[in-house]
Amino acid sequence: MARLFDMDNPVWRFMGRVADTFLLTLFWLIGSLPLLTIGASSAALYTVTLRMAQNREGYLWKSFWQAYRDNFRQSTVLWLILVLLGAFFGVDLYWYHRLEGPFGTFGFWLFAVLAFLYLLTAVMVFPLTARLDAGVRRILFFSFMTALKNFGWTLFLLVGPACFLALGLFVFWPFLFFWPGATGYVSALILTKFIFPKYHWDEQSGARSAGGEGEDEDEKGL
Repeated sequence: MARLFDMDNPVWRFMGRVADTFLLTLFWLIGSLPLLTIGASSAALYTVTLRMAQNREGYLWKSFWQAYRDNFRQSTVLWLILVLLGAFFGVDLYWYHRLEGPFGTFGFWLFAVLAFLYLLTAVMVFPLTARLDAGVRRILFFSFMTALKNFGWTLFLLVGPACFLALGLFVFWPFLFFWPGATGYVSALILTKFIFPKYHWDEQSGARSAGGEGEDEDEKGL
């Protein structure tokens, strides 16, 4: 009976994580309200979930908003770049889809492949913003190369959240209250276990420390 009320009980730990994902979803929604700040909010979300994956998250509220402030400028620039690229690919796909003939077919599938690579890259942008101290150009480069070199896991990180969102929209709407936090946490578990260790991208080894030398080493690792 005493074991039932032990806070180290797996059931209580699981319930604690469920509560954490709900709170993170709430924080993410508040931080994303202007829409322009979705990038900063996403980077803050991953900052916390990456720490949660290593069981060292601390106070969620304080950690989230500290990361939100620290990453605001760079994350907003990256978000605007992703939005503009997404709009570019969306318009081109629409235009080529309506264009008849072989030229339209070729153009549509060409931009479909490019849009797919864009989505894979976008999946990695904010986790790497949360983990690495690098400029916008390097974050985009690292995101693209990491996505290609870890294609299977990156595809899972893209499809998994989309399936979870679909379940919330069409099957069981309460899932939506946990969607950003839960998918961010599951993604962080995969990143910290299977992807980041390949490139020594952990905070203990100084991945977030500023300096060109460390960034050059990361590029060689990729």
